[in-house]
Amino acid sequence: MEGQIMNSEKFQKTGFLTRFSFKRDWLRLSIWAVVLIGFFVGVAAKFTGLYGSKAAVDQIIKTLKTPAMVSLFGKMPAGPYTTADVFASKMTVFMAIIAAVMNFYFIIHNTRGEKESGILEMIQAHSVGRLANLAAALLEVFILNFGIGLIYAIGLQFANLTGTDTNGNFLLGLGLGAVGFMFATIAAVIAQLTDNSRSATIFSYLIFGIMYIARMVTDVTHPKYTWFVPMGWVEKFSTYKQNNWLPIWLMLGLSLIMVLLTFYLNSRRDIGSGMIATRPGKARASALLRGPISLFWRLNRVSIIVWFFGIMILGATYGSVFNTIGDILKTNPMFKQLLNTSAINAANLLIIKQFIAILLIVFAALALVPGINLINYLKTGENKGYLEIIHATPTSRLKLFCSVILLATITSVAVLFAGIYGLYAGGNAVMTHHLAWSIFLRGFLGYLAPLLIFLGISACLVGWLPKLTALNYGYLVVGFFVQYFGKLLKLPDWTKKITPFGFINQVPVKNFDVATFWFQIGIAVVLIIIGYIGYRRRDLIIN
Repeated sequence: MEGQIMNSEKFQKTGFLTRFSFKRDWLRLSIWAVVLIGFFVGVAAKFTGLYGSKAAVDQIIKTLKTPAMVSLFGKMPAGPYTTADVFASKMTVFMAIIAAVMNFYFIIHNTRGEKESGILEMIQAHSVGRLANLAAALLEVFILNFGIGLIYAIGLQFANLTGTDTNGNFLLGLGLGAVGFMFATIAAVIAQLTDNSRSATIFSYLIFGIMYIARMVTDVTHPKYTWFVPMGWVEKFSTYKQNNWLPIWLMLGLSLIMVLLTFYLNSRRDIGSGMIATRPGKARASALLRGPISLFWRLNRVSIIVWFFGIMILGATYGSVFNTIGDILKTNPMFKQLLNTSAINAANLLIIKQFIAILLIVFAALALVPGINLINYLKTGENKGYLEIIHATPTSRLKLFCSVILLATITSVAVLFAGIYGLYAGGNAVMTHHLAWSIFLRGFLGYLAPLLIFLGISACLVGWLPKLTALNYGYLVVGFFVQYFGKLLKLPDWTKKITPFGFINQVPVKNFDVATFWFQIGIAVVLIIIGYIGYRRRDLIIN
């Protein structure tokens, strides 16, 4: 009895803190929910018009069954196929990725983030249980995920896709909620092992990246092994076919294990620390640690290195399937009778170039994340008081601003290069015919200028509208969505021009436009200059 009382005391005020969390986070929760629901249900409503006929379905199914699309979206179940099958195949893996991103943000922000900001100390100074704040954070994401998932299912009911059924609609909706909560619990465990939000975020995405690569490899080579990858469980729903609920129970089971492990680790570690202690720094600073750029590199070097090699490994993994993708004889042996060897090789190379063109937008979007994060540190570092130490020295705003912009630019460019080089190395490791580096170089140069424009926009937001720095992430998502899903959703051509990515001449299938390249470089430089003017003129701290 005494042990039960002690355990209940650890969760004292959990309900109150849960209500407090919803009241505090209502705007961010609402924005995420509205965007995800609007996107998911909106695409579902549009699908009947896009793929309502059997001919349209058959045509897109041929594309989705190619190894390139299997690596991106997952393996298709056995036919026959309907419009609903196409929708489920395209959206399941993609929405699971977005769910993971959302949950990493909320769970790490509401656990490790609150510790760093000092909010957790204020909460625990009152009569609340030790595990109450952690339990409230988990309850918040549980309600968020399954609330969104339930609305997904209801939205699919009204979208009236050809081939849907109520069982499949709720399986897909609640399944996406379950996968989101599963990744939230994994991040919660990592937050107990690390002692800062930066490390928790890095390791959460690292584990997610390993799962994604494992899912991709097993999908292309041995689909039955995808059962051993939690990220791959979403593909096993067999939505609108077998409507298999087993993956959801597996996700909930793993989530329960992660929750129990989270509570155990939290109750065993010191408040404010992690199970893995941070290595103490040197007593004397290195000679290289004399300026802001070396300081920011020191603070973010682990994150930058993880991004660099993580994207390189992802690129190499995608490149390793080039031999399967670029072999039209496997999908249509009749071409061997119609075309000679040189023509077949040219057709194979064109298929690979088209696949590379799809992957480049993925690598460009991923490369921008660490760069934008670094630039936004000019705002977040001020809010947390970290930059006050630098402002107290003779370091000018110009030097501080330029140091951050330079490191962010080098980071994003290096990460983009790493992904493309990984494609090159991985592809040539398996291809019989060597792929020229010039093909990949065209892709790198083509996306370099738009990447710099996005960083310039972030510089402007930090300088002039620091409260709205998150807008560039939204703009990046829009650009990625239009380029990645534009053709599949048959969006109007003008939508491609709303972001810098739309002015790329489909590299490396075609040569990049040199004039456009320098024009965009000029725009990026102007944006950075404008951003500095705003940063120099504004107050240092704007909450």
